[in-house]
Amino acid sequence: MATQRTDRERNLATEKFEAEVREAEARLSAMQADAEARKAKAEMDEISGLAAAKDRVRKDVTVLKQKMTAEYTSAKREVEQEIRELQVGIERFSEKYSAWDAARERRFNARLDEADAKLRGWKARSDQRRADGAMSASDDLSKLEEKIAIARARAAEAKHEKYSAKAQRAMQDAARHFDEAYDAAARRYGQD
Repeated sequence: MATQRTDRERNLATEKFEAEVREAEARLSAMQADAEARKAKAEMDEISGLAAAKDRVRKDVTVLKQKMTAEYTSAKREVEQEIRELQVGIERFSEKYSAWDAARERRFNARLDEADAKLRGWKARSDQRRADGAMSASDDLSKLEEKIAIARARAAEAKHEKYSAKAQRAMQDAARHFDEAYDAAARRYGQD
């Protein structure tokens, strides 16, 4: 009976470790995609180091499953320590590169202003075409207008909340959705 309980506890512990590794892997993938989109080599290099640490933890969790009872306790402590270090590294990276500093906020606001200006020009052109019967109303423009408004609101909320982690995540989501809508409109209406 005690052996079954011990085996169950070991399985639950390794499942927990595996879940933490999967969470770390998901966060690293998102950070890698963001760094690649911005072509930030230093960030990509740092993420590669964190990914290597994640791979070591994954390997050690697999080895942990195979350990005998006497070795299991010390191996479990080592894996717990490695996971904590990985999580700390990910948090440190996130704080270092994801913070919305004043310069990043100015660049973002400048991009929003540029998008607003282009949107007005595209709408005017769309209205002219519609008047000529050449084009119906465009969902892309309405979507972009909505995403600009949402992005501005998220930026204001983030600033008001002193760039808390939650506010930064909302800001990053809004920025990503804005970029998608802006790029779609730019492809359709040109880069004037």
